[in-house]
Amino acid sequence: MSNLPKKVFYFTLIISILLFLIGFSILFSGCSSNENKVIAEVENEKITQADLNKELNQQYGREVLQTLIDQKLIQLEAKKKNITVNENELNQEIEKISLNLGGLDKFKEQIKSKGIDFEEYKNKLKLDILLRKLIISSLSEDEIKVFYENNKESLPLVEVSFIMAPDKNLADSIIKNLKNGGDFSKLAETYSQDPISRDSKGYVGFLARYDISRNSPTFKALEDQIFKNPKKGEIIGPIEIKYNNQSLYYIVKYHNVLKTYEEVKPKIQELLAQQKVQEYIQRLRKNANIKITYEKNDK
Repeated sequence: MSNLPKKVFYFTLIISILLFLIGFSILFSGCSSNENKVIAEVENEKITQADLNKELNQQYGREVLQTLIDQKLIQLEAKKKNITVNENELNQEIEKISLNLGGLDKFKEQIKSKGIDFEEYKNKLKLDILLRKLIISSLSEDEIKVFYENNKESLPLVEVSFIMAPDKNLADSIIKNLKNGGDFSKLAETYSQDPISRDSKGYVGFLARYDISRNSPTFKALEDQIFKNPKKGEIIGPIEIKYNNQSLYYIVKYHNVLKTYEEVKPKIQELLAQQKVQEYIQRLRKNANIKITYEKNDK
């Protein structure tokens, strides 16, 4: 679909923003009882937790407060509409995000490197899913169908993984290994040199027709083969691509193939939900009774 991103899941940028906000929320909420603790010394001059808290409050206080207000609005609206997120839905979302970031272990490492507890992250992600479900619940069938009709030329959607080998012999060897029951993700992690999927064990995510050629016209031949006759669970290749006077050989695995309106509908809902986040939050704010007594301490 012309407006559909390569990966329908939430992206690293969104996750990074979420981690940033979580981190400052934790700093503001968890350090007030330890304000006299010395956290750094410069030439024997002490910097305390209170100094840090004051600076954070001055620079980011209003932003974090607005985040907390938005979180409360989401929770109240979900309660009003009886919309919940269960543990299975939460784990599925974490699995989706992890696929795009190279697996659960790497994802947890990224969370930890931000100084954020994984359970705390999960609580914030739960709010993110709640918001998505709220927006989806507000979408009309006509709105979804209009988007579908306007983007039908980009169907089907295919969920794929890549292995890119730099020579034909290696590609043929990988195909032989796969036919003998080899694990695609492990082979991709070991051999693939595709820059898009190198860090995600070959996993690319969902692609719409023209996603590849729009961004990399040189790879139109790869796109043509991927969308020629896609079948769920099938592995095709090696597909030879000429790039910078050399031949590259792609092996493609189909995880999913979505063609009909009913098959594509959930992905359209996800995309529209991503597009409407700010609009929906603004509507919640406008219709809510919000009283702010916060004053930034500049002293």
